[in-house]
Amino acid sequence: MYFYEIHCHMKETSRCSQVPAREMAMDYKRRGFTGMVITDHFVNGHSYADEPDTWEEKMEVFSRGYRAAKAAGDEIGLKVYYGLEYTYRRSTGEDYLALGLTEEQVLRDLKDCDQWQLEDFIDKVHALGGIIIRAHPFRQAEYIKTPAPDRSGLNVDAIEVFNGGNAKELYNYQAMEWALKEKKPMVAGSDTHTIPSNATNYIGFEQDPADYKALCQAIREGKAFIIHKPKE
Repeated sequence: MYFYEIHCHMKETSRCSQVPAREMAMDYKRRGFTGMVITDHFVNGHSYADEPDTWEEKMEVFSRGYRAAKAAGDEIGLKVYYGLEYTYRRSTGEDYLALGLTEEQVLRDLKDCDQWQLEDFIDKVHALGGIIIRAHPFRQAEYIKTPAPDRSGLNVDAIEVFNGGNAKELYNYQAMEWALKEKKPMVAGSDTHTIPSNATNYIGFEQDPADYKALCQAIREGKAFIIHKPKE
């Protein structure tokens, strides 16, 4: 099996993370992972990238965690890919993982996307060749006004049914039931901010996807195995 973490946050970019990117990458390599997708909080989330004035400056700050993790990954033989966690605050406080894009695409083609309508953001990510994953749809938190999905039929490619940051297992199983109802592929992510929370929820493949595009396509096609380590 080939294991991938697809939901994690680096200290350099995400305000809530306690782990520097290099340390995070080293730990996942030690655990036997093939790769990871860095999904730091975007400029509309809990991110240091919300501080600068210009989009170019924001993206420079946003990429700090990914770049540090990628440099470490290149040294130790760990695949490290670029992603982001997009928080849509105009509605209920929904979170979405965008995978499959490059730094250049986000800088050039998603300028000021934190001000867009959610549907426009999703359509643009798809037009650029990326995928959208609905993250922890039933989580209850201060910024989530309604802890339940209210957008059935939204054009997402997969649903995160197991999330290591959820306080209750109930939220995970509610997400699984919803994914089955919506007939969407399922994934899992640790949503890690600390070393102890690493590798609690992740995905695996019988054959290693050749590159980032192949990884996203495998997720879209429902080929990912889910690994979940319950808290309870």
